Amino acid sequence: MAAIVKEQIAARQFTTAKMTWTNLVDLIDQQSDGVDMLNFLLDKGEGSSTSQVFPSTPNTIDGLMNGVIKEKLKVIPKNIIWQGVAIQVFEAMNATYMKPAIDEVDQLLAYGVNVSVYNGQFDVICSTIGVEAWVKKLKWAGLKSFLSTPRQALRYCDSPARCLNPVKAYARSYQNLNFYWILGAGHRVPVDKPDVAVRMISSIVQSPDS
Repeated sequence: MAAIVKEQIAARQFTTAKMTWTNLVDLIDQQSDGVDMLNFLLDKGEGSSTSQVFPSTPNTIDGLMNGVIKEKLKVIPKNIIWQGVAIQVFEAMNATYMKPAIDEVDQLLAYGVNVSVYNGQFDVICSTIGVEAWVKKLKWAGLKSFLSTPRQALRYCDSPARCLNPVKAYARSYQNLNFYWILGAGHRVPVDKPDVAVRMISSIVQSPDS
């Protein structure tokens, strides 16, 4: 089925490729007796389910965007209400969901825009080996140097002189391309490893973390 998806993408049959990919995900779900696609170490509903990730707390789209963020920015009109419409967006992108974006990333890198890629090692939907594979297809002039640059282990120690913390992630950077491998996380890195996600975002935007 994966080979069929590859053939359909090559033929630019993106909507059909998405249908085949969806069937492939369903097959994995059936054959694994419900492994969590967002984190393959979990069973369905164990930790990455919608009810676990988006509980009824202030840490929701409504609580954040219509509450804390709107109050903080003070520029969002009161009549604008943020809502979660993931399914509608997902369906509206049927024709583009499987379309490769390698050329667009190449253009961003050529223009000097900072590009950061991150991946949770337990993600089934965006597997690490797949993410690494498309990065290697870039035509960016700095790719060879990027791939030959050693990865850096990220421990996020409190003191450089005394660092006993285990490795939380790996990072490789060259010029304006950064790649983060997040250990112990799946598709939703900020949910599985929020501490690492904050450190990574702070590094990307070059802001102090606390």
